[in-house]
Amino acid sequence: MKLITFQSVFDTPTVKMGTLNGIGQTPDGRIWEYLHATEAITKHMIVSNPANTTVATVSSSANVAGQVVYITEASAGWTVGAYQDHWVAVNSGTGTGQIAKIKSNTVDTLELYVDYALATALAVADSQIAIRHEPDAEMCAVTVLNTPLKGVAQVTFASGDYGWFLKRGIGGVIVGTGVAVINELITAGGATEGYALAIGNGETPDDISTAGRVLVANSAASLAALVDVDIA
Repeated sequence: MKLITFQSVFDTPTVKMGTLNGIGQTPDGRIWEYLHATEAITKHMIVSNPANTTVATVSSSANVAGQVVYITEASAGWTVGAYQDHWVAVNSGTGTGQIAKIKSNTVDTLELYVDYALATALAVADSQIAIRHEPDAEMCAVTVLNTPLKGVAQVTFASGDYGWFLKRGIGGVIVGTGVAVINELITAGGATEGYALAIGNGETPDDISTAGRVLVANSAASLAALVDVDIA
């Protein structure tokens, strides 16, 4: 695991300065993940990945070595480089079930790492893909309790910034459903994007995604509580 400095977790550059989805540890033992903020994210908000991007009627082509590493959708209009190091799954039609990692992209074509070259070519007539935004972070949606969580911002991010999000260890988390109760578990899905709320009695692991346990309660709703963050 990469050792990172205390200062580095407060840096939010507009250019990538680390490995996306890289895991780092500060000298105090806290665990962090390096992500790309796709929207403005306030300090102490919980983040998850944006929704998958689904693209229908895609085709594929091979490089000079005959490896099928290009996926094309002629009218996609993608931002160049936006899907670097994202994952893609063929989820419908010809080639269904194939999984690959994206090396780079143009406005209409995804280039895969050669180690993830497709074994079955895609057909524009019926092949559909879903792009997973695993390196990207956005504020968790409201009222959604079982979203896979990525971390908690410990500094404010502008849209397009890169930086470290806390996954395990002590930090601040905004609780938006009143004063938190010490020792209670919290999850995402409050009435405001990125806010936490207490886990209700009777909830099961299938119902919720745990964000951590409250150590020091917030003094009022919509303020940060001190939390032992624990996000898998």
